[in-house]
Amino acid sequence: MYKSFALLLLILVGSIVADVHKFKMRSSRIERVVSSINHGTNSLDWCPQCINTFDDLIEVVLDIILQFGIMDTCGHLCDLVTEKTGSALLGLVCTMGCDFLGIEEFAKLMESADIDPIYYCETIKFCPINDNGDAKFKSFAILPPRAQTGSTIDIDMVFVTTNGTGTGEMVIMIQTVDKIPLASGFLIEAKNPGTYGERIAIDTTADPDCDPSSEQCELWLEGTYNVTVMLCNGQCGSHHPHTALYDTGRGSFTLYEE
Repeated sequence: MYKSFALLLLILVGSIVADVHKFKMRSSRIERVVSSINHGTNSLDWCPQCINTFDDLIEVVLDIILQFGIMDTCGHLCDLVTEKTGSALLGLVCTMGCDFLGIEEFAKLMESADIDPIYYCETIKFCPINDNGDAKFKSFAILPPRAQTGSTIDIDMVFVTTNGTGTGEMVIMIQTVDKIPLASGFLIEAKNPGTYGERIAIDTTADPDCDPSSEQCELWLEGTYNVTVMLCNGQCGSHHPHTALYDTGRGSFTLYEE
């Protein structure tokens, strides 16, 4: 109990403020501008806090195991997490997860390098599970369907769930003219039965922070761009339990230069 209370205090004072929609896979040109909203709760939502914290934590723990091997106790391991990151919150969340699973299972999961934050946070009871959930697109539109390069393209979506959803993910993938893969993943928190809307904005201007000497840079050439959006229970494509593809939306837009 005292650990949970301490974690709550740390979150509320803002020592680390998690972006609740920040997944590791993210293109800077794809942004979520309208998100579906959970109903019926005014309490602190532990699930997105856990997912975003563990996304960083897993990398740190893997690094520690590679350097020092498996620690003998959770306390030893999580003290090193705090020391390496300078974050009391990460150290505390490490302790909570390690104490829940036990040091051997915790280390085994980290060593597998099979990083799936949603499944992890479901395992330690921070994210709800619903294996009987469902979600289907009621509408899916890409607007405008034709635009000048440098424009913003919106994907407007409405999905309906009859049985509610589990904790999941929405993944947007764009097949570009120059074959550079663009994708972003966003958290879909567990939902009650109902109808929910999402809007994704695609910025078709060149990324000024992209360095062509070290990475591929999308140029947004003239032509047709095919878009695929997946709604998933759990992390899309994961082999872990509590994972399924709910529905897929597809469309396209065309860019031209004057």
